[in-house]
Amino acid sequence: MRPWSDPLSKNFSNPKWLEMPDDALREEIEPIRREALAFIASNRPDERQRQTFVRRLMNCETRLSNDIEERSNTFLAELDQREAAAIQSARIELDQDMRFHRASEAHKAAHLEFEDLRRVNGGGYPRNISPVLYVIPLIMVGVAEWYVNFSTFSEMFIPVFAIAATIIVAAVFAWASHLHGAYLKQISEIVHPSVDYRNVLGRKIVLVIVTLLLLFAFATVVWLRWLVIEQQLGISSGTEGGTFGKTSSSMVWSRVAPTIVINILIWGLGTLYSWALQERVPALRESYRNYLRASKALARRLRPFQAREKQLKAFHQRERDKNKIAIEEHKVLLANVRSAVEQMRGIEAEGR
Repeated sequence: MRPWSDPLSKNFSNPKWLEMPDDALREEIEPIRREALAFIASNRPDERQRQTFVRRLMNCETRLSNDIEERSNTFLAELDQREAAAIQSARIELDQDMRFHRASEAHKAAHLEFEDLRRVNGGGYPRNISPVLYVIPLIMVGVAEWYVNFSTFSEMFIPVFAIAATIIVAAVFAWASHLHGAYLKQISEIVHPSVDYRNVLGRKIVLVIVTLLLLFAFATVVWLRWLVIEQQLGISSGTEGGTFGKTSSSMVWSRVAPTIVINILIWGLGTLYSWALQERVPALRESYRNYLRASKALARRLRPFQAREKQLKAFHQRERDKNKIAIEEHKVLLANVRSAVEQMRGIEAEGR
C-alpha cells in the first residue's frame, strides 16, 4: 500500500486521494492464468516452460494472498483512520467559525435557563401554545367590549373619538385579563422567598398600574352609560331626594346594571382563560421558545458540517464496498490460480 500524507490537507471528495492496495492486480494476473491454462490444454511436454508457469502462478498466488490480507485488515483500518481524520478536520473548521461559536454559546445559555425553570416546574415541559392562538381569545374579549361600550361612546362623542375610546377600553380589559390571570396562576412562584425582590416588585407595579387603568376604564364606561341613559329617559342629573328622585335613580340603575354585569363577566372570562393557559412557573414558556429558537439557529450553523460529514461517510463507505467486492473477486481468482498450479503439478507427475 502506498504511504499517504497528512489527511487534513487532502481533498476527501476526490477518489484519487485514497489509493487502493492494487486495483490493477486482477488485470495483471488474469492473462498469466489464461496462458497457463492454454499451456495445459496444449499437452506440450516442455518442462522448462512448465516450471516457468508454476513460478509465475505461485508468485501470483502470493500477491493475491497478500492483497486479500491487506484489504481485509490494514487497508480497512487505514480507511477508518482517514475517515475520522477527515471528519475531525471538518469539525475543526466549524469550531473556528465565529458565527457557529456564538450560536453554540446562545444555545447553551438558553438550554441552561430552560432546564432550570423546567426543574422548578417539577420536570414538566410547558405547553408550546402559539402566541397568535393565545391572543385571539383575548382579542375576542376586546371585541365583546366593543359591542357593549361603543354605543355609549358614540352617543357622547364624535365617531372618530368614540372609536378610539372604545378601542382603548377594549385593550385595557384584554390586557388586564391577561395579567390578572397570569398573576393568579403564578402567584405561588412569584411570592416564593427565592425570587428576587426587584422582579416581584416590578411585576406588582405593572399589575397595580393595569388594575388602576381597568378601574378607571370601568368607572368611565359606567359614568358615561349613566349619562346616556339619563338623557334617553329625559331625567335631569340634578334631581335629588323625594320619591321622584329615588324612582329616577332606580330606573337608571336598571339600565346601567346589566352593562356593568356584562363588563365584569367579560373581564372574568378573559381572566379565567388566561389563568387556564398560563404556566405555573413565570417565563417557563418564553424560556422554552428561546431554547427552541436557539436550537434552530444552531442547527442552521451545523447544517454545512453535517452535509460535509455525510459526504465523507458516504465516500468512505463506498470505498469499503468497493474493497469488499475486490476481496471477493480476488478470492475467486486466487482459487483459480491455485487450481492452475495443481494442474501444472499434475502434468509433472504424469511426466514422471
